[in-house]
Amino acid sequence: MYGAWCASCHALDGTGLVEIPTVTVEPMDFTDCAVTTSEPDADWELVIAHGGPIAGLSSQMPGYGDTLSSEQIQALMGYVRSFCDESGWPMGNLNFSRPIFTEKAFPENEVVIVPSVSHKADGGTDLRLRTVYERRIGRRGHAEIGIPVQSLAEGSRRTSGFGDFTVAGKYVLHTNEASTRILSGGLEVKFHTGSELSGLGGGATVFEPYLSSGISVRDLIIQGQVKLELPVGGASDELEFVYNLYGGKDLSGLPSTWTVGAELNGVSDRLAITPQIRKGITRTGAIAIALGVRIPILNRQRQHVQGVGYLIWEYLDPVRAAP
Repeated sequence: MYGAWCASCHALDGTGLVEIPTVTVEPMDFTDCAVTTSEPDADWELVIAHGGPIAGLSSQMPGYGDTLSSEQIQALMGYVRSFCDESGWPMGNLNFSRPIFTEKAFPENEVVIVPSVSHKADGGTDLRLRTVYERRIGRRGHAEIGIPVQSLAEGSRRTSGFGDFTVAGKYVLHTNEASTRILSGGLEVKFHTGSELSGLGGGATVFEPYLSSGISVRDLIIQGQVKLELPVGGASDELEFVYNLYGGKDLSGLPSTWTVGAELNGVSDRLAITPQIRKGITRTGAIAIALGVRIPILNRQRQHVQGVGYLIWEYLDPVRAAP
């Protein structure tokens, strides 16, 4: 099947380097493991069955759903993935939709803008905006930088500025052969760069080691994170235990699918729940938006209702379809 229908564009060896090009766009290089492992089976099956436009890719990629059975499509997809001959790459089936608070276990190349709005008991409103740049490193590594901006209300006075900058790294520790489970370990460091007097910083550098996991059970995706917050060099050395648990479901196999879910978010003796929705806003799924409401459950006097969400850009994926 590959030799008959795919090799004229993608080459028999999967590199996309053919002597006489048959399309005007650059074919995918299937020997690049970052290409052949990062997306879930559903994306590959859709494109093979219905052609490139179904996922916002080039219209020069035809579909073969009228010719091939689902078993043949799965076999062809497996053959294409076999051009990656390096072990250790987590498969795209573990690249679950991102929750709002729970750290994903899968390494990503993304820019994420995370806003939140908190309405306080005295009628004031706190605004926060965190921008995170994430970069995948090799097969299993991931690094990120976070830059927070805050605007905090204290009575009739409002203070605005940068909060505490963060740097973080994580590494995939385990995936199972069926690509239904993933476990990663990471460390985030929050540097004391915000003005403590203005309420814009935490007053100390904080080390935050964590574990993140994800598991798929039929159509349900469960993701979890546990984290310790260890302040160093500040007025307070109180350790806090953070835990997040997310359950959600993609409503279709399209990259632009709606996703519905909810998170339990705990910090020591505080607990909240965050129902949320997510939607890819481009056909390729490279840009997506999520919205949710964080509602206190336990220790409500130390928490506020928050409007939360994110805007995400997977910057190595095409935003618009090629012709």
